[in-house]
Amino acid sequence: MKGFEQQPSHPSLILFNKRSPVLSEQVPSPLAENLQAFTTPAAVDEYSVYRLDPEEKYLFAKYYKPGDRILDLACGVGRTTLLLYEMGLSVQGLDASEVLISTAKRRLPYLELRVGSYDHIKEPDSTFSHVLISFNGIDYAFPESQRLAALRECARVLKPGGTLIYSSHNIKSLHLFSPRDRSRVIWKLRNSLKAFKQRAYVLEAGLHTLYTSREFVIGQTEQAGLKFLEMVWFRMIGNERIDRYFSPYIHYVFTKSTSQVPGSSEPPNP
Repeated sequence: MKGFEQQPSHPSLILFNKRSPVLSEQVPSPLAENLQAFTTPAAVDEYSVYRLDPEEKYLFAKYYKPGDRILDLACGVGRTTLLLYEMGLSVQGLDASEVLISTAKRRLPYLELRVGSYDHIKEPDSTFSHVLISFNGIDYAFPESQRLAALRECARVLKPGGTLIYSSHNIKSLHLFSPRDRSRVIWKLRNSLKAFKQRAYVLEAGLHTLYTSREFVIGQTEQAGLKFLEMVWFRMIGNERIDRYFSPYIHYVFTKSTSQVPGSSEPPNP
C-alpha cells in the first residue's frame, strides 16, 4: 500500500508516525481508533499476562518444533513471543503499536521485536516456518480489505508446508442465549441480531471488532491461498456441538501448499 504525499487533515488518520519504519498513510477512522486504543496504559495492562490458553498450548505442541522460524503478528507486549522463544523457537514479533512494542523491548530486550503492520510485512517470500496471530488480533483490521491483505501477506511469507494459526471472534457467540457474557445484557441485546450474519463489525470496549462465522473465516483464508486444517474452540459446558457453536472465539489452522508457487498468494492451478 502506497503512502499519500499530501498531509492528512486530521492527526488521528496517521497510521504510523514519522519515526515508524512503516510509511504513513491515510486510514479509515475506525482503524485509527483501533490503533489509538492500543497506545494507552490500560492496553499495556490488558495484554501483560504472559501465559498461553489451553487451545494455544495444544496447537503449539502439535505444529511447532524447536528451531522453527515463527512470525508472531500483532504480538502486543510479547506474550506469545516470549513463550515461543522459551520453547526453543526462533521468533520475531511485529505489532502496529509503538507503545506496546517499546514496552515489550524494555521488558524483553533479548527478543526480536519491531513496529509494523500485518498487511505490509517487510520480509521476503517464504521466510517463515509458521505465522501466528494470537488473541484475535486479525479482527481489529479495518476495513475487511485490510484483513484479506494481511492474510495474503501471511501466505506470501510462509514457507511451503508452513502453518498460519490465528483466532477470531465467533459471531455465533453474540446470540442472546449464548453462555458468553451473560452479565452484559444491554450489549448483547444491541448486537444479538448480528449472530445471524456471516460477519459484522461490533463496537466492543472502544474497538471496532470483526465477528465472523466459521464458514467465512475458512472461505476468506482459502481465498488468500491457504488450506484449512483444523479448528479448536473453548470447552465451556462439555457438550461439543454447543461449545463449538457458542465459543467466544475459535482458533484456526491453515497451511501453505507444498506446490505453491514462490511469491504467489493465490492457490496453485489444479
